[in-house]
Amino acid sequence: MTPVAEGGGGDSAAGSEHRLELRKEAWVMALYVAVCLLAALSAVAEHAGDGHVRALGLIWGTTIGLTLAHVFAFRVSARLIAEGEIRPDDRDATVAQLIGATAVAVIATIPVLLLPATAEFDVVRWELAVLIALVGYVVAKSSGAGRTRSLVYGAVLLITAVAIALTKNVLSGH
Repeated sequence: MTPVAEGGGGDSAAGSEHRLELRKEAWVMALYVAVCLLAALSAVAEHAGDGHVRALGLIWGTTIGLTLAHVFAFRVSARLIAEGEIRPDDRDATVAQLIGATAVAVIATIPVLLLPATAEFDVVRWELAVLIALVGYVVAKSSGAGRTRSLVYGAVLLITAVAIALTKNVLSGH
C-alpha cells in the first residue's frame, strides 16, 4: 500500500519524507478500517448465514462510510489550518488514505467471493486479525527487535485492536 504520488518539492530528501508521510497515511487508514471492520463483522457474526450480499454490503458499506467521514474531517481540518486552501500535500494524503481503505476492503472481499457463506465471516475476521498482527510484527522487526519480541508485539497489537473492537460493540449495544 504505497501511494504513487510523490509531491514534496524537487528536493530528494523532501520527496522521500513526503513519500513516508503518504505511506503512513495509507497505513493509518488501513488499520483504522481493519479494526472497525473487525468490530462490525464480530457484531453480526451470529447472523452470518444471511449470504454474500450482506457480507459485501457490510464490508463495503463500513469502509465507504468510514472513509467518507475521515476524508470529510481531514479535508475540512486541512482547510481550517491552511486558511481555506487544500494544499497539494493534503490532496496526496487523501489519495493515500483512499488507497489504504480500499486495499483492506478488497482483501476482506476476496474470501466473501470465494468461500461459502458459512465460512466467510470467520475467514475475513481471521484475515483482518492477521493483517493487524503482521503490521505489529513488522513494526517491531523494523525497530530492531528479535523474532520473539516482534511476535509478542504483534500479539499485543492484535489484543489491543480486539479490545477496541469489543469496546465499540459493547458501548453500541452489540
